[in-house]
Amino acid sequence: MSSIKVATICPRMALCDRERNIKNLEGWSAKAKNAGADMAVFPEMFISGYLESFMIDAGYAHRETFLSMSEPTPGPTTRRLEKLSRELGIFICAGMLERDGQNNYNTQVMIDPAKGYVGRYRKVQIGGGEKWFCTPGDDWPVFDVLGVPTGVMLCRDKSHPEVARILALEGAQLLLVPHSTTDFAQMAFTTYSHRLCVGRAIENGCYVIANNNIYDCPMQGECRQAGYNMAIDPYGNTIHCDEGPGDEEKMALIDVDTAVVTQRRMREGLESFNLWTRRPQVYQRLVEDRGTSPGI
Repeated sequence: MSSIKVATICPRMALCDRERNIKNLEGWSAKAKNAGADMAVFPEMFISGYLESFMIDAGYAHRETFLSMSEPTPGPTTRRLEKLSRELGIFICAGMLERDGQNNYNTQVMIDPAKGYVGRYRKVQIGGGEKWFCTPGDDWPVFDVLGVPTGVMLCRDKSHPEVARILALEGAQLLLVPHSTTDFAQMAFTTYSHRLCVGRAIENGCYVIANNNIYDCPMQGECRQAGYNMAIDPYGNTIHCDEGPGDEEKMALIDVDTAVVTQRRMREGLESFNLWTRRPQVYQRLVEDRGTSPGI
């Protein structure tokens, strides 16, 4: 059995300013290490800076500048992260816009202090507002973080139970859910996202740790900042959820213990827990492309 301490970080993200974001990442990584963390987790596309449509419309950032942030992995930024990770002795998990040939991806990289760059996760369930800048991924890596098998789901991925289920079946016991989104009253980040994270944790007997960016620009209309961290244990209990303003940078330390995962998954026994009692032979509808949804 293994246990680790994870620093989940909600930082202020500069739009299309890689250097500024990396400097911020360096500072928070050092704080995480000083607090005793084994891994520092940063939000979705934090390094490149994520754009929502109103930011482009308001002139806060431009599409061409944003696309110029794209770079290969491994590449210049992952080499900088490797150096930082090695110097601090801490894992770093961070998001960026990745370029591979003619395609761009919404990518989260994992950096090991001993091994360097160990891999990436490319967001599978991209949203409608992301199709102009990225291609969906199609792979489900699980990373070894000091003996804790760790998978990544990016923002909208968590809305699809298949994503968490596949990662759990691949061995993941910790699911990281970095976000980059604004908030609005009808679907608040700390209510809607929290409910989904609780569901994914219960369904799969996993720890789920989520965080979100704070945008370095004014909000428009009903949008507001949603800078929060949250963590759910394998029983679906909330072990951390930030309170207070969503526009302030913050960090939370979360203890992850694989013994608790084993206890949760085995408590119901091999004949009961849903990871072991699936019936994939009757799930054909899950893999059929039926076009539009029923009733639309």
